[in-house]
Amino acid sequence: MKRTKYLFGLIFIGAIVLAGCTDNNETDPPAKDFIPDTIITVQQVKDLYAGQLAIADYTLRYPVEITHGWALKGIITASDKRDPNLYKEAYIQDATGGLRMVFESTSGLYIGDSVIVNLKGLYVGDYGDFWQLGSVPYYQSNGDIRVSGMIMDKQILKTSINNPTYPDTITIVQAKSAAYLGKLVTLKNVQFTDDAVNHTYADVVSDPPASVNWDLMDCSKNKIIVRSSGYASFAGDTIPDRNGMMTGIITIFSGDYQFVIRDFKEVKLTHERCTPGIPDLGDPVETISQNFQSFSNNAEILISGWQNIPQYGDRTWLAKYYSGNTYTQATGYGSGLSTMVTWLITQPVTISVQKVLSFETAQSYWAHTGTHFPLQVFYSTNYTGRNLVTATWIPVIATLATKNDPANQFISSGNINLPVEDGKSCVIAFKYTGSATESTSYRIDNILITTAK
Repeated sequence: MKRTKYLFGLIFIGAIVLAGCTDNNETDPPAKDFIPDTIITVQQVKDLYAGQLAIADYTLRYPVEITHGWALKGIITASDKRDPNLYKEAYIQDATGGLRMVFESTSGLYIGDSVIVNLKGLYVGDYGDFWQLGSVPYYQSNGDIRVSGMIMDKQILKTSINNPTYPDTITIVQAKSAAYLGKLVTLKNVQFTDDAVNHTYADVVSDPPASVNWDLMDCSKNKIIVRSSGYASFAGDTIPDRNGMMTGIITIFSGDYQFVIRDFKEVKLTHERCTPGIPDLGDPVETISQNFQSFSNNAEILISGWQNIPQYGDRTWLAKYYSGNTYTQATGYGSGLSTMVTWLITQPVTISVQKVLSFETAQSYWAHTGTHFPLQVFYSTNYTGRNLVTATWIPVIATLATKNDPANQFISSGNINLPVEDGKSCVIAFKYTGSATESTSYRIDNILITTAK
């Protein structure tokens, strides 16, 4: 490798070359190698700023200047030279942790570069509670103080290249810890949440393109934000409905832990999704008959082969008892939720011959407004029990209880012919949409799927 000119403590000897002068064959002045007083660690750099970071009001913090002849040795684990998802920045890591370095222009560092950083004259500050190492502080237009970007050739010497980087394999729960901030990690058995699937990683339509946050979760519903730049190479790629592993850097912004992709090749979502906390769909059956009489009042509806899924919020379909009858109900009343969506999905039913669906609905305390309606009923022949968003949901045309019907009075849906498709099956889904204000209590009973006579 051609050695990058080391400008630490560079001593210029000779005359200044004036504008318009011709080449006089003078040799470049010799460079004086930087010899640090002490090699310190990433954690020691972070510790320099601990007192400032402890100040709750970030506007009162001020970056800390490093005045000693110290140096930091480490390996570059992520940089703006691999993907524009990072901008004028790179991450250095040693045995004690990882740290973000900011530059006045593209860093010139590559993943796997082993480096020595001349710390003298640099400053340690933060952005959103996340440490960053840079140059002289400046005030933004809003009054916030930030460290400016350093000049790589002045502060950093590459000692070798193409070194392997070794991510820690951790869980999302572990990732949301100060111990992993700035570090390279791999998260396994993860997937994006339903609302992210089929969207792009970032906003490439806006002018200029904009960064976007999407939630990544594990199969126990633990979540971490994935933040992607509108300039990332993958910004316009569609988020898949798959599960797998991702490698990147853990950061934080104002208390929210974030995961940053360093190389899109390390996003390997190739496996079937899990459904956190939701049982698998059962095998297809010929008929269904469910009147909910076996459930006690306020019990969650858990039926073998069925699914009861809170898509937005934490409310599910519950059993309710009233006037001698047990049924299932969804409601936004008292939820405190700005949005609530919950699904009750039947076990698959074979449809190789004509099948007929019927059920009953009732309402109480109607609070939905305008054209908003609490219940939608669908069928799907391609829902696998894994992803609500990517399945094809076809509306079922049925008679449903409305605000004009007497409260608590069950209304028959009528007999509904399901599609006939040889060798296939379908599920029926009851989707409640509401909130703490649009909180109508909506009820379902006597769900029947039978063979047409």
